[in-house]
Amino acid sequence: MLVYANHLKLQGEGAEEVVLQAVTDWFTLQLGAAPRREVLQSNGVLEVRRGKVPARLRIHATLEQEPRLYSWVLLFPDEYVKGRQWAIEAGARVSGQTLELSCVAKTDEQSTLAMTPIRAFQPRLVGHLVHRLQQTEDVRFAPEVPGVTVETVGRTSDSYRALLADIQRPRRHYPIVLLSPTGAGGYLVDPAQLQTALVGLAQVVRLLPGHDLEEMKGILGEAQSVWNGAIGIFNLPTPGGVLNERIFLAKTVEEWGDATAARISRLLAWVTSNTNVERLKQRIRPEMVMKTGIQRHLESLRSGSDRMNATQLRQEVEQTSRIVEDQAEWIHVLEDDNSRLEKELAETKALLDGSRADLQKKEYVLQSLKDQLDNRCGMRMSDADSEQLLTLAGRSEPPTPLECIELIENLYGDRCVILDSARASAREIERFSHGRQLLNLLRLLVTRYRDLLIEGGDSKARGVFGRNEYAAKESETILNNKTLRRARTFDYRGKRVEMFRHLKIGVSDDPGKTIRVHFHWDADNRRIVIGHCGRHLPVLSR
Repeated sequence: MLVYANHLKLQGEGAEEVVLQAVTDWFTLQLGAAPRREVLQSNGVLEVRRGKVPARLRIHATLEQEPRLYSWVLLFPDEYVKGRQWAIEAGARVSGQTLELSCVAKTDEQSTLAMTPIRAFQPRLVGHLVHRLQQTEDVRFAPEVPGVTVETVGRTSDSYRALLADIQRPRRHYPIVLLSPTGAGGYLVDPAQLQTALVGLAQVVRLLPGHDLEEMKGILGEAQSVWNGAIGIFNLPTPGGVLNERIFLAKTVEEWGDATAARISRLLAWVTSNTNVERLKQRIRPEMVMKTGIQRHLESLRSGSDRMNATQLRQEVEQTSRIVEDQAEWIHVLEDDNSRLEKELAETKALLDGSRADLQKKEYVLQSLKDQLDNRCGMRMSDADSEQLLTLAGRSEPPTPLECIELIENLYGDRCVILDSARASAREIERFSHGRQLLNLLRLLVTRYRDLLIEGGDSKARGVFGRNEYAAKESETILNNKTLRRARTFDYRGKRVEMFRHLKIGVSDDPGKTIRVHFHWDADNRRIVIGHCGRHLPVLSR
């Protein structure tokens, strides 16, 4: 369950140092000992203890160039609730004098015994950061960070109008918490303490004691006004521009408990239930830091490959391969964790999409490099081949279908044939967005599928593909229609060859999301012949 998500931005020459100090303060309190600075800036896993329970601290950093990226994830079981696992995650992105910091707290309920409700809280890292910022004059929160200080309304009519304009602003990216004074002139929740708890999430606004209640009602409207200790929360505007608010009367607030902390926790729960989805979208994800580190290592390998012999290049490839393998399990854990969050937050569904595809791309390129080295019996691969591989691995955007089939041909030319018709169809859908998935399917086609096809036929070979990725033939409707059969017939070695076997991605008519790869098995030459790699070929309904 997602408990807390926040995204903060700092500005100033010492922003990175302030955050590292806050992270050190945080881990010192959590683990009982101050970690060394070099540990916080290096990739690694620390097995530690958090009080009476074991804990694991995973650190990933890539600092070779800007943006400098950090990820710290603390994993531990709940000391008091059996079956509950905690993950407190922080990430930082540093560009020049600007630093972005994300902080996420979430749980994994691994037992039905974990029934104790979770109290909303702000991770101590954020409190340490606020404390450190108060001690320095050179670093500050960026202007767009909400809730740095408490705002006050009630001195003039214009202050109410300004508040109303903020409430009604369509692109407002933070809730507003409006506190009214009691009849005695105090507040049921201390405004300053509440604002510290909500920094980066919501703006706390306090009404001055003695303000003109009727004037406020006349400007804000009675439904959006609060008085006699009541508290109002004005949520984020919906995508359609609808404004929703929730008013808590003084009696309700008092029922939350006598302690200020209990009341702040309840208000934080209401705020985070509204902000968690949007803040989670902005988080600096651990797998993104890991993948960026791999990309940068590959870019470094590419730039230095012309100065390496085959042995050196092989060693570099093996080193990167070990990094990918080491991180693969953690990326899969993150994907599983995201699946659980989907049940609670539908809008987080796509946040980790592509992690597995990106990892497969890295593994594929690395394996291809090793295959090239092995096939050349220790000779160096051509500059063009290595440049193509490493450029693709280091690039953030997916390869186009044409790039996919050309790369497969360059690497596995002894296993496949790419017809001109396939190239022509690939050029027509350059905006296809799932190039990494396509590249992996093509790799499986000309390697594992081909080998199993030779060994045991299609019934055995088709198992290398996932569900809905491969079809051994077309429907009877297509097979009985001469026009549709002709659309699946291609010129190969002076003959017209029907190609009904095909790989498939997507089911819509959108060429940005859907592709078909029709191929033929040339048993005599033991090659996969690809005749089409493009749009879904016509059917009766299209």
